[in-house]
Amino acid sequence: MTSDTRKLFCGVNTKSPKTPTAIPNFKLNSKIRSKRSNPSCTYNIEFDSRKQWPQCADIINIIRNQGQCGDCWAVASSSTFTDRYCIERAKKGLKTPVSDPDNQSSDDEILSCTPSTSGCNGGSPYYAWQYMQNSGVVSGSNFEQKTGCKPYSINPATSGHTPKCVSKCTNSKWPIQYNNDKKFVISTGEIWPNMAVSEAVKTMKAEIKANGPITGIMDVYDDFYHYGEGVYKRTTNKNPLGHAIRIIGWGTQTCSGKVQPFWLAINSWGKEWGKNGGVFMIAQG
Repeated sequence: MTSDTRKLFCGVNTKSPKTPTAIPNFKLNSKIRSKRSNPSCTYNIEFDSRKQWPQCADIINIIRNQGQCGDCWAVASSSTFTDRYCIERAKKGLKTPVSDPDNQSSDDEILSCTPSTSGCNGGSPYYAWQYMQNSGVVSGSNFEQKTGCKPYSINPATSGHTPKCVSKCTNSKWPIQYNNDKKFVISTGEIWPNMAVSEAVKTMKAEIKANGPITGIMDVYDDFYHYGEGVYKRTTNKNPLGHAIRIIGWGTQTCSGKVQPFWLAINSWGKEWGKNGGVFMIAQG
């Protein structure tokens, strides 16, 4: 995989002052994936947003595919907001059907309209959340479904380019006017790099437990593209790039008596990546 291809997968701009991916065609590689498997390991999921709020499990389980566009920062932020919108409604006893496209936030809106970002060439979740708080975000499904106000416009099978920001629904068949389709984030927060790891982990867990998934940033190395199963912990220092993901819970892995805490997370590289269709575990710290 070339350097340019890797950059298409990982779109967090690590040079951004507020920084706290196109996607290859993932074909199953059993030889590579089997190296991650360790039958002597056991796993304990201590918290999973899907089980805490089962009414929202189908929505949280949606695996997005950013395609060949480095907009993980937008996709992870938009999908996290979708999860938390459902959870806030669940707390009030309201249902949020996964079949209703109005309940999915538009990746396209965040990708094309967020200030201080470079679209498919990278950005920061910080600015994505600021945009959703200040300007709101309309609805939008994935590329295949083509529904909602602004469905995802980038075909995962082809090269992606940043769509133009327009203050109207790009889906002419959508019955709700653009301004009436907006949903707003009430408040935002972030973990700064200078915070102690133990304090950061504590803060992140408290937020997830109270309000649902959060947007996280990780360093992606060459071995991550071939992740299969188990807890991901880098085995190489080659070609690190910034990548945004959804964190939905946490737990521990025990291998031969050694305990490794991990985050339960969801990627945005489609269902063919990873053995569990986009859901993965990554070591804490």
